[in-house]
Amino acid sequence: MSRIVIVGGGSGGIMVAARLRNTLSMDEAKITIVDRSDKHVYQPAFTLVAFGLDEPENLVRPMASVIPPGVTFIHDEVVSITPDGNYIETKGGRKLEYDYLILGSGAKYNWDEIEGLKDNLGKDGVHTFYTLEGSVGTKKAIEEFEGGEFVVIQPPMPFKCPGAPLKMAMMAEDYFTRKGIRNKVNVTLTTALPSVFSREPYASKLTEIFKNRNIHVETGFNPGKIDPDNKIVKSWEGKEIKYDIAVVTPHNEGEDVYEDSPVADPSNFIKADKHKLISDAFDNIYAIGDCANYPTSKTGAGARKQAEVLARNLAAKIRGQEGKASYTGHTICPLLTRHGKALFAEFDYDKSISPAEEMWSSWILKVYMLRPLYWSLMLRGRL
Repeated sequence: MSRIVIVGGGSGGIMVAARLRNTLSMDEAKITIVDRSDKHVYQPAFTLVAFGLDEPENLVRPMASVIPPGVTFIHDEVVSITPDGNYIETKGGRKLEYDYLILGSGAKYNWDEIEGLKDNLGKDGVHTFYTLEGSVGTKKAIEEFEGGEFVVIQPPMPFKCPGAPLKMAMMAEDYFTRKGIRNKVNVTLTTALPSVFSREPYASKLTEIFKNRNIHVETGFNPGKIDPDNKIVKSWEGKEIKYDIAVVTPHNEGEDVYEDSPVADPSNFIKADKHKLISDAFDNIYAIGDCANYPTSKTGAGARKQAEVLARNLAAKIRGQEGKASYTGHTICPLLTRHGKALFAEFDYDKSISPAEEMWSSWILKVYMLRPLYWSLMLRGRL
């Protein structure tokens, strides 16, 4: 029996566990998931909560309820990984040996990277929608806003769901328009990139949308400090932007447990083959989801495709066969552009797949269908 340990009970960890359990018998593999949280959160709907399109209670379920049948869940925090010895250790004193290790611990938010962010978050006009609590606070701030400078701040890549700040800017502009106060609001999006989006044809389409709706894009902006006294966001390049509301995406990095580990890069993201999803340093360690350094967007859609590839190849290896599945970098960024319209940016490592079109059907899929599909099919490895 092969011992498979999965670090992380997020989307990637649960999806790959389900697919492995659906494929491998109990005699073939013992599968264990370790996570420090006892709750599983549907993060893609944080933006929806911020605009009253979903409710916080719909996004959280007990971790035990999403663990696949036949998979062991350990509620504990991993504090060390010893790849040469094939074991991990937890804060609770457990030592778990493995034959195969799957790292799916997600990305960590570094609230200290922007000076002043941590101390002022949730007050003085500084908000985030990258946590459930933060998205609730952002909703309240948007609803109470009567005019001024509304600024959406992005850190340098990589960070989770790079389309999310764009959604925030476009949906906020649309909200202020429908509320009748658009002439009292300036909407700005900052980005470290030279343009609003990095892939065509979506970059051109989004640039057109932002221009037509008078949403200012401040490019080449790496946020370094928030000055709440003067209500200014300062960049490392020396630029300054005034705000009345600043909605901030925090810097992302890998978990501290990977620091100085041979499995990780300097930002603590796991170094792994972008097609086979196997660690560059150890052939029995895999990486899935936001914790990996794959050159594609960190999204739940990407993790879903990675889970399919990883499970097929690992099951084949356990059975003494060659794993032939390859992850193409496929991901989807559902971009809400206005109330009733969404643009799906679907692409892989090499090409763009979907047209750059705003569609009502894409809005329906994102707002009303994806969450039920996630709970009922995706987490069960059926979609």
